Amino acid sequence: MYMNSNFLMALLSTPTVSGFEDAGCKIYESYLNGYVDECKRDILGNSYAVLDAPEEFPMVMVEAHIDEIGFQVLYIADDGRIYVRKNGGIDMQCIPGSRVVIYGNSGEVHGVIGKTPVHLQNGQEREKTPELSNLWIDTGLEAEEVKGKVNVGDVVALKQDAEMMGKYRVTSKALDDKIGVYVVAEVMKRLGNERDSLRCKVQGVATVQEEVGCRGALASGYTIMPDVSISIDVDFATDVPGCSKMKYGDIRLGQGVVVACCLDSDMRIVEQLRGIASEKSIPIQYSARPYATGGTNASRIRTIRKGVRTVLLGIPCRYMHTPVEVCDMRDVEAAISLITEYVKSI
Repeated sequence: MYMNSNFLMALLSTPTVSGFEDAGCKIYESYLNGYVDECKRDILGNSYAVLDAPEEFPMVMVEAHIDEIGFQVLYIADDGRIYVRKNGGIDMQCIPGSRVVIYGNSGEVHGVIGKTPVHLQNGQEREKTPELSNLWIDTGLEAEEVKGKVNVGDVVALKQDAEMMGKYRVTSKALDDKIGVYVVAEVMKRLGNERDSLRCKVQGVATVQEEVGCRGALASGYTIMPDVSISIDVDFATDVPGCSKMKYGDIRLGQGVVVACCLDSDMRIVEQLRGIASEKSIPIQYSARPYATGGTNASRIRTIRKGVRTVLLGIPCRYMHTPVEVCDMRDVEAAISLITEYVKSI
């Protein structure tokens, strides 16, 4: 199994909080330099890696969102404590005690998210999920130094500590959805090496601002107007306690890429993928998703103008929207292989 761990770790270690994805897009573009015809941006910041072809060929879009959940500075107290609001849906039960980095004009400021010690809380307070307004960032700096380095609106990301767990599994914050961006990049790289045999135009897009309403997907979809669009995101692994298979299906790490059989997927494409997976011995799983539609970029792209033939693929992920998400690189390789073979078949 091929894995470019340097590229993956570079993506995971680069902050890309929703609305502030520029540094991650630069990593994506640099990696694909020489494999695609060009990389370009739009006004929102979506990054497009382009493989051109004759005008009459169909246009294929392969996308995953590069933004991650995080915070922005809301208020700086007189004593130097920093209060924030969310950019995206963070699991608040996991946030107290986290290490963070504030990115402002004066560079990086490191801190920790503090709260009232558990010993000083009453029973109700201990049982309750904390509210963000009752937590703060402690930088260890004097108040005047904090005010000189940090401004309202500065972006705040969880500190990175990505690592491999065993031979195949990776844990990190922001695997949702940088693992998908890794898939898009590897697909574009492989297609770039076989471009002479392609019979379609392809644009691999690292989309922005998914965690705050799939905003980048809408802009990129209208920009490209694809004939076919493939979205890659993480999907809920249900191979842990408390995830009911009766409610959410049977999705397991290491058992292959997940093909979504919901209203965000064109069932004709699903059947084509099923055939390719069987022919090429690519491991796949199927999910009807917890809801008929929504939750990913695919739902927004699906209904652009007269509609787009879309398909949603998932990388099984444990502990989504926490600092310790876990994915399996065998599922990632299955996604890369399946998408590459499908695009080559168009």
